[in-house]
Amino acid sequence: MCTLRALVKTLLLAESHPPTLEHLTGVLAQAGYTVRAVSEPASAMEHFVAGNPDVVVVAVDLPRLEGVHLGQLIRNHSQGGRVPIVAIDKGHLGKARGVAAVLGLKVNAYIPDPLKPGELVSRVDELVSAAQTVAPVTGLQAMLARPAVTAGELKGYPLPELVHVLYRQRREGVLVVAYRDLTRRVFFARGGAVNYDSSARQDALPGFLLARGIVTEAQAEIVVQNLGSGLRIGAALADAGVEAAGEELLEILRDYTRDRLAQVVAMREGRFAFYAGDEFQREVATVEIPALAPILDGARRAIPLKAVAAPLRRYLGEYPVRSPEFSKDLPALGLDTDDLKIALQINGRLLLRDLLAHGRGDLRRAYSLLWFLQLTGAVTFSPTPVATEGAAFAVAPEVIAPRKRKPLPAELAASLREGAVKIITSSYFHSLGLDIAADMEAVERAYHEMGMKFHPDNYAEYDISELSDLLDSVQEKLSAAYRVLSVEEKRKAYLQYLLSKLEVGNRVNSINVDAEILIRRGEIYLRRKDARMALQLFEEAVALNPREPEYYCYLAWATYHAALGPLQDRAKAAQKVLKRALSLNPSLERAQIIWAIIDNDLEDAPTARKKLLKVLELNPDSTLAKAALRKVGR
Repeated sequence: MCTLRALVKTLLLAESHPPTLEHLTGVLAQAGYTVRAVSEPASAMEHFVAGNPDVVVVAVDLPRLEGVHLGQLIRNHSQGGRVPIVAIDKGHLGKARGVAAVLGLKVNAYIPDPLKPGELVSRVDELVSAAQTVAPVTGLQAMLARPAVTAGELKGYPLPELVHVLYRQRREGVLVVAYRDLTRRVFFARGGAVNYDSSARQDALPGFLLARGIVTEAQAEIVVQNLGSGLRIGAALADAGVEAAGEELLEILRDYTRDRLAQVVAMREGRFAFYAGDEFQREVATVEIPALAPILDGARRAIPLKAVAAPLRRYLGEYPVRSPEFSKDLPALGLDTDDLKIALQINGRLLLRDLLAHGRGDLRRAYSLLWFLQLTGAVTFSPTPVATEGAAFAVAPEVIAPRKRKPLPAELAASLREGAVKIITSSYFHSLGLDIAADMEAVERAYHEMGMKFHPDNYAEYDISELSDLLDSVQEKLSAAYRVLSVEEKRKAYLQYLLSKLEVGNRVNSINVDAEILIRRGEIYLRRKDARMALQLFEEAVALNPREPEYYCYLAWATYHAALGPLQDRAKAAQKVLKRALSLNPSLERAQIIWAIIDNDLEDAPTARKKLLKVLELNPDSTLAKAALRKVGR
C-alpha cells in the first residue's frame, strides 16, 4: 500500500529571481510536487534541514551563504548525500553561466534553461524515481525520511510549549532545529530529552567540557578527534587523559543535554521540525534529565522578560494556586531551592501582582517561574482566594509587606549611568555592541544580553529611582535597534543611511550595503588568518560594486596571501588587481602601500621606499604608510 509520502514528494526550490521563482513554483506544483519556494539561501538551508525534501532545485546564481553556495552546504550536510540536486541556470534570460559554474556543487543535473517546456520536470522526475530504488534507510535516517509530526518557524518562541507537549504525550523522536547552515538535534524518549548533537563545533560536548574546566584545550582537541573516529565518549575522554566514568560521566552528559536543550528552547530565528520514532536509540547513547527543567533554563537564559510577562498580565489581579500536577511533576520540573521557596508562597491567598512585586526572588526570577508553572499546568488562577489542603475553610487574602530596597552602590550607579549614556547616544549597531557584519543570530543574542544587563528588574533589590528614566530610555533604544536590525529590509536601509552619513573610507561611488557587509566579513577572516575565505568574500563584493576602487585593494591583498603558487605568481596576480584599483583612482593610498609591500617582498626595497615616500608627501599623517616604511627600512 502506498503511503502519502510515496505519492506526494516535497521539493525545495531556491531561486532569487522573483518571476522565475513564481513561474517554476506553479510548474512544479502542477507536476505533483509539494513545493517549498524560497529566495534566500539562509531560509533555503533552514527548510532543507527541518523539512527533509525529496529533491532540491537550486539556482546557479543564488547568493552565497557565508561565501558558500547552497548546493555545497546541502551536500556537506549529514542529510545531503541522499537528496538529488538539480541546478538551474538563467538561459531564459540570456545569462546562463554554463556547466563550469556547477562543477564544484556536486549536483545531479544541470538545466541551462528551466523554462524550456518539459525539461526541468522530466529531469526531476527521473532523479526522484532513481532515488526511490536505492536500498531503504534504517535507524535515524529512516525517521528523518518520514513526514514531520509538526514543523514551523521559530519566531514567537514555540519550543517551550512543544517540549511540554512532548512530555505530556510521552513522545519518542528527534527535534531538528535549523538556523542558516547550523543544525541542532534533540533526541526524546518517553517525553524527555535524552541526547543532543549539533553541526556547530562550539556546541559539541568537548566545547562544553572546556567551558566547564573539565578538559584543557589540548584535551578537548583530542576528544574531538576521538569522537570523530567513532569512539564512545568514555573512551574518548580516557584517551585524552580525563578521568570520568560511571555516575560522574553520566552527570556530565545530563548537564550537557539539559544545557543545550535550554539553548534550543530559547531560539527565535530559523525553523524546527519534530520527527517521531524510536529507531535512533540503537545509534544514540541516552541519559535522563528533568524533562521540563530546560524550559525554565532557556527562558531565563534568552527569552525577554516581556515575553514571559505577557501571558501573566491578565492574571495580575487573581490568586495563583498550585495545582495537583505540581506535586506529580515536581521531579520533571527540576526546581532549585530558590524556586521552591517562591513556589511554596503560591498558596491561593496572595494576589499575583503582590507575589511578583514583594515575594521571594527578584522580579525576573519570579516572573519566569510563574510563566513556567502556568505553561506546564502546575499553577492555576482564581479570581477569589482559594483554600488549599490543610487551610481553613473560610479563606481570607494575605498581604506581603513591600520589601525595603537597599541604596544603589555608587560604583554600580556610575557604571550603569556611563553604559546607558553610551547606548543612548550610539548607532543601533554600537548600542548592541555589534559590527555591521553581525548576522541575525548575533543581533538576537546581543539584544537579549544588553536588555537583561540594563533592565531595572536585574536591580530589584536596590532603590534605582534616580536611574529609572535613564534605564527606561536604554530599553527603548535597544528595542528600536532590535526592531530595525532584526528585519533584513530595515537593516539594509539603516545601513545605507549610516554608511552614507559616515562617508565610509574613501568610497567614491554610491554605497552598496551588501558589498560593504562582505568587505567587513572579509576583514574578519583576514584577522583570523583565513585569507582564502576572505578572498571569496572580497570577490563577491567586487562583483556587486565593480566601480569601487577600495574594494580592489582588499581583493589584491587577499589574492597575494591566498593564491596558490610561488611568490612571483602571487605578486603578479595581486598587482593586476591593484592596476584596476589605480585605474579607477590613481591617487588611491591603500593601493600604493600594498604595491610597495609587494615590491619589498620581491626584494626591491628602493622602489618600495620610493612609493611610500610619495604617499607620505601627499599625506604625512598616513599611519599605514609609516608602518610599511618601517618594515621596508628593516
